[in-house]
Amino acid sequence: MSVDIALQTTTYQVGNRQWLLSEPDVKLNVTLDTSLFSQNGTSEVQTITITGSPTGGTFTATFSGQTTAAIAYNAAASAVQAAIAALSNVGTGNVAVSGSAGGPYTVTFQGALAHTNVPQMTTTGSFTGGSSPAVAVTTGTGGANAHYLNGYIPSGTVIGQVTATGLFGPYDDNASDGRQTAYGLTYGDCRVVRQNGSIAAKVGTGAVVNMAIVSTSKLPFQSGTGSIDANGKADLAQIRFEA
Repeated sequence: MSVDIALQTTTYQVGNRQWLLSEPDVKLNVTLDTSLFSQNGTSEVQTITITGSPTGGTFTATFSGQTTAAIAYNAAASAVQAAIAALSNVGTGNVAVSGSAGGPYTVTFQGALAHTNVPQMTTTGSFTGGSSPAVAVTTGTGGANAHYLNGYIPSGTVIGQVTATGLFGPYDDNASDGRQTAYGLTYGDCRVVRQNGSIAAKVGTGAVVNMAIVSTSKLPFQSGTGSIDANGKADLAQIRFEA
């Protein structure tokens, strides 16, 4: 078995451990199966659809607990985009909306929200006219984290062990291969892209954090695979997770 543990010689922006709030206790090196991690990720695409042919009224969209101002039932895509971008947890440049006035509206997350598994929006309508008008959101393309966009799986990635192989991949509470149990957090950055641009099939993690105080909001992934959730926190009971 070949496992890359090469000296880091390429300059990248790596080594950010702002998430680590105390000196950790660690487990020894484990081996990551890089095929389970995504290099470039996928940007999420959701669709807002109004049905029932309303003739008046408004709707709102809620993203991760924040709700837009009222949006006209027949608003142009640019107006929907402006309303969503106005949310403080979205921001200008981080969402693009296309479609005809009145929808369906295709919402593509980009910028700071690109290559990320983001929460699905919810919508509430207050319409008049039509036949039982309603508004709903569906996810056409689920976002996937870019785990090593700069060549490294970053420090603070939550990992789990694949039962069949003994190798490790990004923790995923929805997995069924063993990675649904969080094993720990990578202490160092793990280089996947070699100097010549090729991708290593397996890489060593160095130390794995299993006892520490951790700032959840500063971990490299805030949702999707490689991030921490309530079940992962329960698995890692020796880590104290702060905001």
